[in-house]
Amino acid sequence: MEHPNGNGNGHLPGQFPPARRVQSGRGVKQSVQAAAVQRFAFDAVMALQSELAKAGALKVTRDDAMALSQLVKAWDTAADRLRVLRGRGLPASVKAKSKSPPQVQPLIQP
Repeated sequence: MEHPNGNGNGHLPGQFPPARRVQSGRGVKQSVQAAAVQRFAFDAVMALQSELAKAGALKVTRDDAMALSQLVKAWDTAADRLRVLRGRGLPASVKAKSKSPPQVQPLIQP
């Protein structure tokens, strides 16, 4: 039913529609996408490895090393995103390392 002073969407001008609930399928879709990106990065690294090792010895140029670095970062980011989407926290060893370093005391006291 349209409000007489409304704009056709059932709300008065200047009013916002009620908040919608987040659909549970959204997290699943993001998990599938993150897993697909992680798998693609892995497959690309394996393809790069087989391409570089064709001559018998692994010969890596600067461009190859940069591509490998970016693929590893993409894999790591996708793995971290999957961890977050699954609701898992950081391991205790990583949490311990992320604490701020102790404050350095000045050598000369004022």
